[in-house]
Amino acid sequence: MIYELNHFGIVIRDLEKSLDFYQGLFGAKVVFDGFIESSKTDVRYLQIGGGMIELLHPHEPGTDETFGVTHIAFLSDSLDEDYERLTAAGFEGLVKPKVAGTGVGRLAFLRDANGARVELLQRDVKMRTEPIEHPVVKAFDHYSLVSNDREGALRFYRDLLGLRVLSSHEMTGGSKIDYLHYDYDVLELLHSPEPSSDPIFAHIALRVEDVAAAQAAFAERGVSFEAGTPKPARIGGGSIGVIRDPDGVKIEVLDRPDLREL
Repeated sequence: MIYELNHFGIVIRDLEKSLDFYQGLFGAKVVFDGFIESSKTDVRYLQIGGGMIELLHPHEPGTDETFGVTHIAFLSDSLDEDYERLTAAGFEGLVKPKVAGTGVGRLAFLRDANGARVELLQRDVKMRTEPIEHPVVKAFDHYSLVSNDREGALRFYRDLLGLRVLSSHEMTGGSKIDYLHYDYDVLELLHSPEPSSDPIFAHIALRVEDVAAAQAAFAERGVSFEAGTPKPARIGGGSIGVIRDPDGVKIEVLDRPDLREL
């Protein structure tokens, strides 16, 4: 059974620069430090608030290397059964269950209905700690995916992976936003009436007490919000600011209420 939304995996160019960004701005804590010998890749799991991201730093990236978010990962307590169940349901298998490159646990990869690369993990090592307190970041709000095939995405994440629906919203112009969750961890699915060419791994979002105060705190470290932000949040009130990590990953900073309380 799949029971946890665990992380976004991010391929990075510079390990020290990325660690400085996530630790310096958000108080991220390294909860796992590993190395994949076969691909000469550093692996760092970072916890921000109560959520996680994985940094993958290849020492010798290929000319066709993709930098930025490359997969979304879930924990399973029955990896082989879940992989077989999902591929039998018609979803493309990419990597059959095998020992992870770090030697910690086992993994498999497949694609969701929109082509997003999905990792299934089974491991006994506990990496996540209690939510980390930080003067600016109050919580990890959500992970966001573009879902051109909305019904296919809901079938995959809701019906087959077992995420529970928090809320669904129809926006001006026919766009739809669905929020699903496993307790703390929330997945946002973004659907537009016209197929989107935006990256399928849209962004991560962090909740703060006050966006203007966060903007000032980040500016002290030389990080600015993107032009046009802060702007009003489309759902739940409050404001949203946007910053980018060293590899261009979009990070929303918002001060609306917890999605689970709307």
